[in-house]
Parts: sequence; structure tokens; C-alpha cells
Amino acid sequence: MKVAIIDDEVHCVEGLVLHLRKNFPDAEIIYKGTRPESALEVLPNTKVDLIFLDVEMPGMNGFELLDQLPETNFDVIFTTAYSQYAAQAFKAKAVNYLLKPIDETEFREAILDWQEERKKKNNLSSEKISDLLTYMRREGILKNKIALPVADGYEFIETNEILYAQSQNNYTQLFLSDKRKLVLSKTLKEFEKLLDKYFFIRIHKSYLINPNYMKKYYKNDGGYLVMQDGKAIPVSKTKKDLITSLFDAITKTS
Repeated sequence: MKVAIIDDEVHCVEGLVLHLRKNFPDAEIIYKGTRPESALEVLPNTKVDLIFLDVEMPGMNGFELLDQLPETNFDVIFTTAYSQYAAQAFKAKAVNYLLKPIDETEFREAILDWQEERKKKNNLSSEKISDLLTYMRREGILKNKIALPVADGYEFIETNEILYAQSQNNYTQLFLSDKRKLVLSKTLKEFEKLLDKYFFIRIHKSYLINPNYMKKYYKNDGGYLVMQDGKAIPVSKTKKDLITSLFDAITKTS
């Protein structure tokens, strides 16, 4: 089995490595790390069967890391010192977890149980993780946070803080609700894909907007939107009907 270990505490990572080597010497540890943003870069291009994932990590927790990955073709055993997470989420969705400090016997049993489950059924890991993340959003446990590549590393922000994004050739400039601006080392097309699961609209070849911050739509002068910060953004011909429909829907529900 191919294993990855992600925990912000080095001694926790090395403790899991020792348990694996002692109890499952054939296991291949293909990744171990303490920074979730590094895992984000490595995991999408790595074949892994099982991930030991810490829940509470600075900047981005384990759930947010999973939410950022494009695919979850692996199983997860969560490791946490916080029993309330087990009560609220893991038990609700029958997800495997280990409470810290991790007992070696419980560790061994968790992997044996996982191996047995894997033999009995097809890989349902993607569905199970998706169900868990949906449950956690509904319960308010998981925020819609994303990791953004900036010049000196990553910045973690909630998607509802983004007003709109503007293309700047091979970069994208973000305008945030606190009036900050971020320049990302991604094209607008790449950033749009990152936000695919959230409700953002590409209203123009150079702009991606959060419709929650629309203020007014002007049909004259080719059509343009005014955002809550006063920015006027052009609307392409193909998106005019969509914008009109959005404002109509808001009017009917208000």
C-alpha cells in the first residue's frame, strides 16, 4: 500500500512512520510533510492509497485540504486530538479516525479494518469524502476556504471575501471585501477552474465576479455591472441574459 502522512507536528509524522514500519513493513511511504500547502502541490500528481491526515493545522486544516484537491482517489484516516470532530463528523459519516496520542494497537486495527473494507467493496473513497465535506459545510464546520498562490507562498482566504478577479496576462488580480488586492501566479482561466465548485461568474474575458457583490446593472454603453466597491465591469454579450435573470431572481425573492 502507498501511504501519505500530513501533520503539522513533526513528532506526530515520525510517530506514524514508526508505527507503519513496525506493523506494516511493506507499506511504501510516498509522501510525508507538515505543510498542507506543500501537500496540495504533490498529491494531485501522486498515486496514493491511504492518507493519514491531521485535522487541525495552521492556515488550512485537513478538511480544507481535501476540499482543495481536484480528486480524492484515495482513502483517509483522520488523526485528531479533538474528540468533538469525531462526534460531529466522523461518526456521522462512518469515516475512519484515530485520536491523539495514537495508540499502536488502535493504529494497527484501523489499517487492518481499512484493508478488510477495501477487499469487500469497490473504491467508494471519493463518495465518502464528498459526503463528509458536504455534511461539514451544512453543519458550519467547514468554511469555503481556498489556498491562493502568491509571490511569497500561499494565502488562505474564504471565497465569500472575493468581490471579483481581473485578468492581467498570465496573472490574476483579486479584489477582496476588506479592500485588499492580491496578485496570483495563475491565469484567470486557471483561477476560474479553482472556483468551479463555488458560485462565480465569468461575465467578461477579463473578469470573474462574485454575484453576491453585484450592486447595479446598466444596459446602456454595451452593458456593464457596478460592484459594491464602485467598480464598473463590462458584461459580454453572451452573459447579458444571465445577469438580467440574476437580478430578476433577486428582485422576486427580496
